This record gives sequence, structure tokens and C-alpha cells, in this order.
Amino acid sequence: MDAFTKIAPHYELLMQGVPYRMWISYLKLIWTKLEVEPQRVLEVACGTGKLCRMLAEEGFEMTGVDISPQMIEAAIQRSAKEGLQIRFETQDASKLNLDTQFDAAFSFFDSLNNILELDDFRSALRHVRNHLAPGSPFLFDLNTAYAFQKKMFDQTNLKPTEELRYKWVGHWDEATRICRIEMDFWHRGEHFTETHVQRAYSEEEVRSAMTDSGFVRVQIFNAYTLESPKRSSDRIHVLGVATG
Repeated sequence: MDAFTKIAPHYELLMQGVPYRMWISYLKLIWTKLEVEPQRVLEVACGTGKLCRMLAEEGFEMTGVDISPQMIEAAIQRSAKEGLQIRFETQDASKLNLDTQFDAAFSFFDSLNNILELDDFRSALRHVRNHLAPGSPFLFDLNTAYAFQKKMFDQTNLKPTEELRYKWVGHWDEATRICRIEMDFWHRGEHFTETHVQRAYSEEEVRSAMTDSGFVRVQIFNAYTLESPKRSSDRIHVLGVATG
């Protein structure tokens, strides 16, 4: 699979309109709600490490892992350029193996949808749990089936003035709950393609996986709120606290 390979050097250009600061505010809101004050924080599927760098600038001790060597290489280069001490590792979340326990973990921007097998999804949750101290929270988001049904991945930005142009076409399979996204990119005369594949997990699958992985106080929210999901929710946030 060629996902998150050729796009890695251009990923933050692609994501320049993403409200990272709002994401961090929501993460901190959840921590406040749980009355926790984490210091050592793990980001699962960290990509190029933008959130890790922002939190490191605030004094958090950050570790980021991602399955893509190209994304981790970009993360290492960017953090070094900014003079930040962040540990980045190329690791598969379903086989996570670090020598550290953390006070909190998170994974944003539907990264865990990229895990296509339920057993691997459950394994990723279990491995994250094993790296959390008792009472530590794990917060992550997921695209819902509704998002894929509504073709949220059919996106185009071909304006001649854009440094990075793209055209994406998603192919949703209701039976398998798999969405395959064919992506074309153009950057300064260079054309390249990637194929991303995501799976939609039901709330029942998520709750069961969280509980079986050793999380308690499991809650599912409509994205970036403290409210329950709606039928029209295209993204949800999932929260659990590691058992003792």
C-alpha cells in the first residue's frame, strides 16, 4: 500500500487549513473533565508530528509513533529544525512496543480508521492500554459510516494558484464497510498518486473493543463536543480510561 509515502514531504502543506489549535483545546478539555494533568503523552499515528510539536512547545514530554517511515522521517526533521526534543518511532499501533508508560494517549484525524481488520483494531487498543499508567485516558476519533456514505472523501482542489493541488475519489462498499480513496496530487509540476483505505467501525464494535482492551468509563461523543453522537455524525471521539 502506498498510503502516506509520497505525500509525506508535502503533508503539512496539505493540512495547512486544519484547526490543530482547536484539536488541542478539545484534548485539554477532556483532560480537565477527567481531572488529570498528564506530563508524558503518547500520540498514536502521529504523522509528521504537528500536534506533538505543538504540545512539546507547551512543556509536555511527547512521544509519537506512526506506521509510515516517510511520515516519521518528516516528523524527525521538522522537530529537529524547531529545536524540540521529541521521541518519534516507526511502529504499527497493533504491535506497539515501547519501553515507557504514559500519562495519556491520543490519536486524531481518523487515523485508526486506517486499521482495516477488527482484530488489528482491537490489538491496537490493547497495546495502547498496556502503555498507559492506571487511570490514564486515551482519546481518539473515527470517521463514521455516514461520512463515507456521504462521500466526504470526494474532494478536489485544482486551483492553479495552489502549490499543492489534488483530486480524490472515494469508493465505499457498504457490505465490507471499507472505503478506498484514489488520490491524485500535483506539486510544482510533479504528479503522484496514493491510495488510502479506511474502515468504518460501529459504536458497538468500538465499545466492545475498548472494554475488552482494559478501558473503563468508555464514552463516545459527537466530534469535538461532550454530546452523544447523532445519526448524522460524520466523526466521533472515543474516550476510555486505563484500568488499574
